[in-house]
Amino acid sequence: MRTLTMAATLALAACATTAPTPPASLAPACEVSVPDSEWIDASLAAWRFTAQEITGAAVGSFDAVFFDDDCVLTSANAFTANASAEVIWTTAPHTGGVTLPDGQVMPAGVASFASAEGARAFFVMSTPSVWRAGGVTNDALGLETMMTGVLLHEGAHVAQLGAYGAGIAAIVAASPLPDDEVGDDMVQILFGENSEFAASVARETELLMQVTETRDQAEARRLALEARELMRARRARWFSGENAYLAEAEDTWLTLEGSGQWVAYQWMVHPSGGGAESDVAMANFARRGRWWSQKEGIALAFAVDRLAGFDWKRHAFGDGAMTLTQMLDAALANEE
Repeated sequence: MRTLTMAATLALAACATTAPTPPASLAPACEVSVPDSEWIDASLAAWRFTAQEITGAAVGSFDAVFFDDDCVLTSANAFTANASAEVIWTTAPHTGGVTLPDGQVMPAGVASFASAEGARAFFVMSTPSVWRAGGVTNDALGLETMMTGVLLHEGAHVAQLGAYGAGIAAIVAASPLPDDEVGDDMVQILFGENSEFAASVARETELLMQVTETRDQAEARRLALEARELMRARRARWFSGENAYLAEAEDTWLTLEGSGQWVAYQWMVHPSGGGAESDVAMANFARRGRWWSQKEGIALAFAVDRLAGFDWKRHAFGDGAMTLTQMLDAALANEE
């Protein structure tokens, strides 16, 4: 599900923990299955692990909503609690429509997204049983591992809302497009049929991926510089006039989608995380998919992680002082 508010989508448990249980004072109105409950707990444990060990991301209070075919679990502290036992859950049955914290009702199908409008932020995701029933599979990684990666991606977005939210609002204000068409894939939607534009994006992405793959630092720098020159030339040609705002929009979406994909990948290959082989995770996650914002975004994050001589994660997951493209430029300038 890709939405204006902060969309990321299908892209990825670890250790099993106690199933989420509402406090004794609240009689459960319904219950999700044990496997789904264990996946929720394991994925939230993965979130705590990545926040502590990989990103340093911190989030304020926001609602988390999980649901299966019959039941909705809601918590205000699922992403901020220090342990599963501290999470406070409320439950409610549904009959095919899930009521979101903003009052909207959505179909109870395959879904994973973070949303923020005004001061209200929330996270929504259906459980593995719903995804499996919807025909979603991943034989290489396993459905549950893939879905945990998706949760980490979306959780990163919630952590980024305060830092990048004003920039997103400015993009919405600058765009002549209807609000529901402004989002992380807007550049691809506008230029996806332009063969020259698409070819440049593909080449930029491949060069940035090669930055990670080469062992030679000078070659890594050369590849990154070539990618940036292609990007500048592409933007100079097509991001002009009423489309000038798209340069900032593309930077923002590449940063959000790229860093979200990056943290999911890092957890996936971590021996204390998903434990996947790097080549399997790369083939089935980093290089898979059709959305430019995710594929070029993660390639950009990989390149920044390789070349930056500073703590880039405090910007991407913290203060939002720079986009990934600006961080790559800073890294390249520091090497001159």
